[in-house]
Parts: sequence; structure tokens; C-alpha cells
Amino acid sequence: PRFYEVDEGVIEIDDHDVRDVTLNSLREQIGIVPQEIALYPELTLRENLHFFGGIQGIPSDTLRERIDNYIERFDLIPHLSKRTAYLSGGMKRKVNLIVAMLHRPRVLFLDEPTVGVDVLSKQEIVAHLQVLHREGMTIVYTSHDMAEAEKLCTQVVLMDRGRIVCEGSPAELQNRTGRASLEELFMARTGLMYEYPGANI
Repeated sequence: PRFYEVDEGVIEIDDHDVRDVTLNSLREQIGIVPQEIALYPELTLRENLHFFGGIQGIPSDTLRERIDNYIERFDLIPHLSKRTAYLSGGMKRKVNLIVAMLHRPRVLFLDEPTVGVDVLSKQEIVAHLQVLHREGMTIVYTSHDMAEAEKLCTQVVLMDRGRIVCEGSPAELQNRTGRASLEELFMARTGLMYEYPGANI
């Protein structure tokens, strides 16, 4: 497999241009949590974790230890033998996240990991991501939820139609622009606040 040719710019992981490393080496360094649930619905929670850990080449004893650790962290022990199809949306999101972390990547990419989940599961997922960040993992997080980004991210890039609107830490952006929140800043920078002056935004 080969990478797509880039139009411009450089992508680096751990100070290495991704074009200068093998695909297998890159896979070892990154974890990806897609927006859609990427699990086998006919397998149990446990079977999914063992399957994905196995194809990542994690030794059996290490994999078992990591699975035990994560299912305890995410309070999933009572659901280990349930078929994934019958898990709640919040539980599936948690398993989706665990799959991406089993090989202990240096960088974790998440695409809307809390979309469509209940408030409790959402707070749980965000809390675990904060722990992972404190433990040294770099997290690249895409979200339409500005309040969530404000709470979770140390650096943010606001984008509109593929164009960078502004970037910096949430506090720095708010102080620099005088806006009360990232959502208000986004609305102002994209013109929406002025297109709908009567709206409560």
C-alpha cells in the first residue's frame, strides 16, 4: 500500500515525515477512532477486543492484561459476553475507543467520538481522554461541539469549508478576540452572527 500524493505541506508523526516511514511503522504509532462504529455486531464485546488486538499483533498475555485494564476503566465488565449489536450506543463508543488504544499509540485520532451518546457516557469518554492526555498521549480530536472542544483541547483549530478560521489555545483565542466562547468566536469569524442578527448566537 502507498500513501496518496500530497498537494502541499508536510505531515509529521513524532518528528518524522510520514512519507519516510513504512505503513506498518505508522500504524504502530497511531490509533484511529472513526465516527461510525467499526465493530463486528455479531461478535461479543470480548471477542471484538481480542480480534482487533490480535490483528494488531499484540502478544496474548499483554492483550489480555490491556483488555482487563480498559474494560475496568470503562466499567464494561458486566457486558463482556454480550453481542455488540445489543450494546447501547454509549457502550459501543467506548469499545470503539478501546480498540484504537489497545496497541498503545503515540497519537490518537478521533472523529466525533461522542456523537449520538447519552450525557453520562459522553462525560465518561471525555474524562478518559483527559487521563490519556495527562499520561502523555497526543490526541487529535474533531468535533462540532465547541463546548466539548473548549473543555478537552489544549490547542484548537477552527475550520469552515476546509479553511482555517483561527487557531490557538481556547483561553488565548477568547482573550485575544474578546469572545465569551469558541462557539461565539466561530459564528463571528464565519459571518453567521451577522447573517442572522436576531438569532440567539
